[in-house]
Amino acid sequence: MHGKAEFHGGEFDSAIYSPPWDSGGDERLRARLKIATNFERPSTTDDSPDSLFDEGLAASPIPSDIAVVGDMEPASSCAPPIPGLFFTPSLLLPLELADQITEFCLKHYFNRPGVNQIMLFGAASDSTPWSGLPPILLELLASMSVLLQPSLPPEIHALLFPRTPTHARQAILNLYHPGEGITSHVDLLKRFGDGIVGLSLGSSCVMQFARVEEADDNVRPKQLFLPERTMIVLSGDARYAWTHGIEKRTTDLVVDAETFRIVERGVRLSITFRWLLASEDVVGLEVTEP
Repeated sequence: MHGKAEFHGGEFDSAIYSPPWDSGGDERLRARLKIATNFERPSTTDDSPDSLFDEGLAASPIPSDIAVVGDMEPASSCAPPIPGLFFTPSLLLPLELADQITEFCLKHYFNRPGVNQIMLFGAASDSTPWSGLPPILLELLASMSVLLQPSLPPEIHALLFPRTPTHARQAILNLYHPGEGITSHVDLLKRFGDGIVGLSLGSSCVMQFARVEEADDNVRPKQLFLPERTMIVLSGDARYAWTHGIEKRTTDLVVDAETFRIVERGVRLSITFRWLLASEDVVGLEVTEP
């Protein structure tokens, strides 16, 4: 029997989405991350009849008074109307490339206990674009350029993937375990330029957005569900006028169409590419304006 939880006074039959770890497809990425990081997923079951995390896999109808479950606000896989934010939930990085990137990063960067963040830098060069980044990340950039081109305005695509790069690029790799997140923030204004593109591997999560200067304290952050292998672009207002962050929790509430579901987080590998401003030094190289 499903447990029950309150939505501002209402009740609903809860559903928990927990894909099998031993099947094919994206589950292979999850299993690889789980084994490589020696991480055991916490149990989300509870013997209490009022537990939100009771058995059940099918999505449930959306109650008319849905608002908040515990400390979770409902998230959608449709991008909120924020200028400069681009996200297409059906646009996925090819599974084979995602698997190769995950294996490479776990083997070369996250192979010691306690390591959860790696920063890599690629210097702009006419002869060797992004020299300094490993070939697998160059392949990732090329694939993202092709995949994102149809869904981006030409000027945004050119900002992210210029034919002739003039600035150094940073790749930051973060490894998140269930229950971990990142405080809402705007990427450093004096260090990084416009145009940020990120990728989720191994697990989904919910990213929240809030205006930097919001006059109404009662306005809730906008919640966006990022399935694994999806890409997100921040530019313009989305990059400068809105904060983004990830709440520290083990599950997310996702509402789409006529159903809602509770999605368990697994181990997530996040890869984000950002432009370094001309005043920043990169691994001993001074980058100057063209």
